[in-house]
Amino acid sequence: MPCEKKYLVSLVWPPNICYSKLIDGIPEGVTIDETAGTWTFQNKSYPIGVNCCQPFFEGFPIGVYNRTNFGHLEVMKRTIEWVRDRNEPFSDD
Repeated sequence: MPCEKKYLVSLVWPPNICYSKLIDGIPEGVTIDETAGTWTFQNKSYPIGVNCCQPFFEGFPIGVYNRTNFGHLEVMKRTIEWVRDRNEPFSDD
C-alpha cells in the first residue's frame, strides 16, 4: 500500500528500553519506499505498519507507521503496551 513520508511516525528504543519513544517521521538510518510501502533498516525491509525484530539498542527503530491508517495505530498501541508490559515482574496475586 503506497504511503507518503509526511504521514509517518515511528517508535524507537530510548536510553531506557523499558519504554518506547514515539517520533514524528522516520528514525536515522531508516529509508522509505513510498511506492512499495516499506521501510528498511540495516538492509532488512518491513512493510510500513509492521514491527521489526532488531536488537534493543537506543535509537534503533521498533516500527514505522502511517498515522492516517487506523490499523497501523492499533499495531503501534499494542507494541507500546508490549514494551511496557514485558518488563513488569510476575505476580502470584
